Amino acid sequence: MTVVFTRTVTPNSGHLGGTLKFAKKRIKALRKAYGLKIALNARVGGPAGQLIMVSYHDSMGDLEKMRRKVMKGVAGGKIPQPKPGLIKSVEDAVLIRL
Repeated sequence: MTVVFTRTVTPNSGHLGGTLKFAKKRIKALRKAYGLKIALNARVGGPAGQLIMVSYHDSMGDLEKMRRKVMKGVAGGKIPQPKPGLIKSVEDAVLIRL
């Protein structure tokens, strides 16, 4: 069973450029630290400027293991966090690929 993880990031007004730069930096750090392959997409229609990061995992257990590693990396300063005021909201979704 393939599990799809998406993170939708909505930048604050006027911060699309900074949010895009941050997202690319974070993806690069996740690739380097954990070998994660993450696609970055821009939403067409809907809330302006939304960026959607997508990764695929072999199972829910694999996703959970990776999320725990990432949380440790964030806490340890290995994975970058956005500057205050840059991002309006973040929404995660977990889907099962059919």
